[in-house]
Amino acid sequence: MDPPNVLWFAGTYAIAFGSYALLGALPDSHSSVWTFLGAIALLLVYSAAAHGLLRRMWWVPGGLAAALAVALVPAVAVGFLRLIDVWSSDFPFTHFNGCAVAVAAVTAVAGLVAYWLTRFSFLFFTVVTAILAGAQFLAVAGGSPTNAGRAAAALVTGGLLVVAGVFMDAFGRRRDAFWFHALGWLSAAAGLVFFIVEPGGNPERGWIPMLIVGTLMVIASGPIGRATWAVYGVLGYYASLLHYMITGLNTNRWTFAVALLATGLSIFVFGMLLHRFGQAWVDRIVRRAPRDYSSSSL
Repeated sequence: MDPPNVLWFAGTYAIAFGSYALLGALPDSHSSVWTFLGAIALLLVYSAAAHGLLRRMWWVPGGLAAALAVALVPAVAVGFLRLIDVWSSDFPFTHFNGCAVAVAAVTAVAGLVAYWLTRFSFLFFTVVTAILAGAQFLAVAGGSPTNAGRAAAALVTGGLLVVAGVFMDAFGRRRDAFWFHALGWLSAAAGLVFFIVEPGGNPERGWIPMLIVGTLMVIASGPIGRATWAVYGVLGYYASLLHYMITGLNTNRWTFAVALLATGLSIFVFGMLLHRFGQAWVDRIVRRAPRDYSSSSL
């Protein structure tokens, strides 16, 4: 969060926004050709910038330039598909669009290739985002899309991404795993929130899993050393208990205030326990006693 990094990342988001605004401002006549050529030009410019910056040891600006190049891949792919007249105009979040699924897959692959060339972990943001978008595109395949189906897709995809992040952590790739945890849990949380606010549904389908998962995440956040787990865990734990306190207690009585204080105190105290004993728990789980071969029989 030092000032140069804040400016680099903020500038990257602004450049990406401006790039798509520029593509949208191209002439309407022969728009497919202009969009494709404009996207290709911008992608080449950002790729060249990434190459030049990385050669001069500007690792973060060079990696962000590579991320900008990946961000232009969807525009290039859509422009190409329109140019050869195979792009479907169906909105991919409401109607199945195989072309949109292909674009998401190509973008994810491009992000992986860019990471392989640069080893810049932020590129996994583009990879995971493309995977989540592709999962939502696939959720409407095979029939009329349902909100429950999209929520289930968000839960399953988010869970798989978190599992991938855990495996990356196990192999010492903690920086690379960050976006798998952060966006994976965000997707899973969005799925649970849908079940809470679903019109005519049973909100307990969302609140009970949110309370259970949030509590487990808070407990596990210390041993695995993941602040993202702690953030999502505290949000799920506190929001669920607050919901049950509001529905089960009179908010104008002292019992509600005491329950709020007790909930906050439980979070605070558990933070102290994690700080004091978290590493000891890890050591106890990971440690393996040496095997005694003296009594073994062959």
